[in-house]
Amino acid sequence: METTRRPHTNKLVRWLLLSLVAIATTITVSFGISSKAHAAPYDLNNMRWGLLPAGGLDKSGFPIFSNFDTAAISSTDWSPDPDGDQSFTSKDATLQKPYVVGTDTPKTVIGNYDKDGNPIGGDTKHQSDAKIGDTILQQDGSKMTVTGFRIGANATEMGSVTGYGGWYDNLRAESEFFDFQVQEVDRNGQVVPNNKLTVFKKGNFQWSTILGVDKITDRKNNLVKVTITPLNSSIFANPQTLYFSLTGVQAPVVEPKAKESNIGYALYGTGGKIGGFTSKDVATSTEKTPILLETPNDGNLYLEDLSNPGATLKADNPKLTLVKDPNPDQLGYRVSGLKSLVPGTIVKFTDTKIDGTTEDVYFKFGTPTTPGGGTTGGNTANGGNSTGSATPPASIQTTTGGSNQRGTTTTTTGPSQGTPATSTSNTSIAVPKDVAVKGQVVYGLKKLGLYKNPTFTSSKRIAWYPKQKRINRPMFVVTGYARSANGTLRYKVRDVNHGTKTAGKIGYITTSKKVVLPVYYASLPKNNKITVISKKGVNTYKAKSLTGKLKHYKTGTHLTVKKLVKHNLTTRYQLTNGSFVTANKKLIIARNY
Repeated sequence: METTRRPHTNKLVRWLLLSLVAIATTITVSFGISSKAHAAPYDLNNMRWGLLPAGGLDKSGFPIFSNFDTAAISSTDWSPDPDGDQSFTSKDATLQKPYVVGTDTPKTVIGNYDKDGNPIGGDTKHQSDAKIGDTILQQDGSKMTVTGFRIGANATEMGSVTGYGGWYDNLRAESEFFDFQVQEVDRNGQVVPNNKLTVFKKGNFQWSTILGVDKITDRKNNLVKVTITPLNSSIFANPQTLYFSLTGVQAPVVEPKAKESNIGYALYGTGGKIGGFTSKDVATSTEKTPILLETPNDGNLYLEDLSNPGATLKADNPKLTLVKDPNPDQLGYRVSGLKSLVPGTIVKFTDTKIDGTTEDVYFKFGTPTTPGGGTTGGNTANGGNSTGSATPPASIQTTTGGSNQRGTTTTTTGPSQGTPATSTSNTSIAVPKDVAVKGQVVYGLKKLGLYKNPTFTSSKRIAWYPKQKRINRPMFVVTGYARSANGTLRYKVRDVNHGTKTAGKIGYITTSKKVVLPVYYASLPKNNKITVISKKGVNTYKAKSLTGKLKHYKTGTHLTVKKLVKHNLTTRYQLTNGSFVTANKKLIIARNY
């Protein structure tokens, strides 16, 4: 008997077949997506790093790491913290300017607990600032001398790229994704044999820990070169090279070209570096074709031969006095008496180098208000005519900052002879574009002092501000700028730490970005996420002026932002719901979670 297949049975079979095909396709696509999850690999040169101080090996043969806060590694052990403001990239650790990891003044770094395990300073915890050569008093009371470091990647960036966490407690986390190689090199990048400098390995496994950094051959001239290579090119692209130095080194030695016996001279005034000229300018400088300079207002100038620190300078005019700068940080001469010269006077300066050879440089001096005539065979001090045509003497000019802008040019005067001069904030001085503008708020990352004068001395110190955790860092409003006697730029500030004994005090602080930074964020976080860190929480508002309160968020709340907006000299974050919240780094932090 012939069996007749029912229509609904056929439909059921076809549905099952199609379902299986769909499931198989989904699995295939899912695996395909997974294998292509990193189609655009992350450029490793953008990775931010931190360093975990390391010592020798323990009894089991593993490195000893900093544990000065708790019995386990925490974020406070790192110096710098890979997730903190001071983390660095390859741009901050170059051959010309290596990242300094050592110290010439070793100290004992005490954590948040004393040797008996008792907390120090209540609930105030501080970040480690231990460097190679320092001794760390561990949380358990033992001591560790820092001889190397573990290189740690920024957790936010690693998490967003790999989806992997546990960067503090897994000491091999970075080695799952990168290969680490270390070499000692000299200032020219040439390898220096050193078998005591190693990347720690145990069995077949590598750690991102460099040991023996304290054993580099020459503390002043040689460097540690660390090459980090991605193990999976679909996740990370491009190897990264980091250079470290125990005490900091100068740029690589470069052999001069023929007839280029000098890399140049620098001119300084009260406002700092105000001009420069090269050996090519010197070669064409004669009594008939001098380099033209405007006479500084106070008749003083500072002249330095950049390539010959031991060189001596003399002038052929008896009205001028040249005195070697007594400051060990300065290598040139203070020239005084220029105001006594008749406008248009030509002066020959003879530079006797350390090898006994001499070089003559001719200057023709004008006045600030009455420029004289003349010709020049080289660049003028402010980058002027270099063709040899008739030009007035070059005005030595710098850039000075206004309350909200920079770019005004003005003649800068030189330091007075005898007692080192100090410029005040009323003096027109050079203000780089990367410093905080007048009216901005900055805060201290490390211990810093407030001084009566821009030339810092202990007798002129108004107050010390100890290193604090982020939410307690001291804040200052920038009210102006000044330079010390040796030309170092300072902020003139007003203390705005309300409720403290120093509130309202006015003085000078450093402009070093390792010590002081603007307190407000200037960009969006990469993942558009911020976290509330203020103990009192933060509010959101209707307007960027932070008026019209909408909602309160407690400590630890994660918020998503879409825009950074400016309000006067501060910034705000606009949330995805359109409300505004502060961008103060003491109250919120741009970090993944």
